Amino acid sequence: MTRKSAIILILLGAPGAGKGTVAQYVKDKYDVFYFSTGNLLRNEVKEKSEIGRRVEDILGSGGLVGDDLVNEIVEKNLEKIAVDGSIVVLDGYPRTENQARVLDEMMSGKFRDAIHVIELVVDAEEVVARISQRRVCVKCGNTYGSKDNIKICSCGGELVRRKDDEEATVRNRLREYEKATLPLSQYYSDRIVKVDGSVTPEEVAQQVNACLCGFGIEKRR
Repeated sequence: MTRKSAIILILLGAPGAGKGTVAQYVKDKYDVFYFSTGNLLRNEVKEKSEIGRRVEDILGSGGLVGDDLVNEIVEKNLEKIAVDGSIVVLDGYPRTENQARVLDEMMSGKFRDAIHVIELVVDAEEVVARISQRRVCVKCGNTYGSKDNIKICSCGGELVRRKDDEEATVRNRLREYEKATLPLSQYYSDRIVKVDGSVTPEEVAQQVNACLCGFGIEKRR
């Protein structure tokens, strides 16, 4: 049986630019697999695995986990789902040009032509305000901003602020992003579409729909 190529959608943008919101929207409206390296790493920490112990301090300080560790986790998990014509949304990976090159080489280079990129563009100070005010559900992982004006998640879970969402940590993450991740825009210059992430969620969704249509991805019927 001939293997069909997967479509791999990469979401780029600074922390707090809205990648998680866009990913949730795409999950709700399209038939995709959602692949978040941030969630994978936090699960490793929660489960106190060998990898979790190695990355816990890095995540807590707002630093970036080394490429070798992240590449190992991604390749192990991605090759299980990026098959049979599936559509995979990557959130939080790649973060560096080295990671992008490794991704292009996975499956003997078969992923390279399957990759499409959306970059969310938001002003840095708006990013700091967004993240320092957001809360995350300890039960289901849903994220809420100050404008949501709720105290308990719809699933009944408590809302808390993560340590890596404190303002000082956020600014450190932005510096790391500018140094290590921003160059990805240039690396993916032949595969990237930029979206204004500072507008309303509805307007962002309209832009994303247009991007996905251009990539050949149709909404769930």
